[in-house]
Amino acid sequence: MRQEPSLRSVRIDPARGGERAERLPFLSRGPVEIMLRCPLTFLIGENGSGKTTLLEAIAARCAIRPSGGRSYAAHEHDREATAISAAVEVTFAGRRPKGLFLRADRFADTMAQAGRLPMPATGEWRLADEQSRGEGVLSLLTARVDASEGLLYLLDEPETGLSPQRQMALLCLLDDMHRDGRSQAIVATHSPILMSHPGCDLLWTDEDGITRRTLDEIPHWRDMRRFMGDPSTALRRLLE
Repeated sequence: MRQEPSLRSVRIDPARGGERAERLPFLSRGPVEIMLRCPLTFLIGENGSGKTTLLEAIAARCAIRPSGGRSYAAHEHDREATAISAAVEVTFAGRRPKGLFLRADRFADTMAQAGRLPMPATGEWRLADEQSRGEGVLSLLTARVDASEGLLYLLDEPETGLSPQRQMALLCLLDDMHRDGRSQAIVATHSPILMSHPGCDLLWTDEDGITRRTLDEIPHWRDMRRFMGDPSTALRRLLE
């Protein structure tokens, strides 16, 4: 049975986050509030728009360790400080969920701690840090999803290093989470493949704030569709 998403809302107030928060493009017009209504939410924007910084702050407020380890203790002073965590407030539907936060720039550390995992394609058990990055992402997430434990997944560009076929496999895995309904995922991504999920929420991040958009309104999707439809013409225009 589908449940209401564990994390219901996120509010970011630059006045509470210091100079770093004030410099983030999506806070240039003041506080931003995100209502999370779906088990699967994609956070999309250009490089430097603040997606990873925001995920990191959400993880801190939800007491989730940044390298995918166990949750922090419940007390505020036991949580790791982040660049803008003071600017962020979160509300939950019920009890605060357990979570998994995978940062793109700390993935090697995460895999070094993961131990042996079954590889999705073959079922062979192999040390996580002996797998390629793409294999490791899928192995780690598949193991967590198959454990049937409801988690809050905060995933920072999980498509990094994945072939198109592996991105499709990741999309299927995220769809399993979405249909099961017990887990919730917020995914920062540039991947048109991932953001094409028909049941997800798409949040576009730029200097105007964070706004909910349809797939056709996402520049990443429009640009890639245009390019793949006629690569020769698109390339010629780029080089003019």
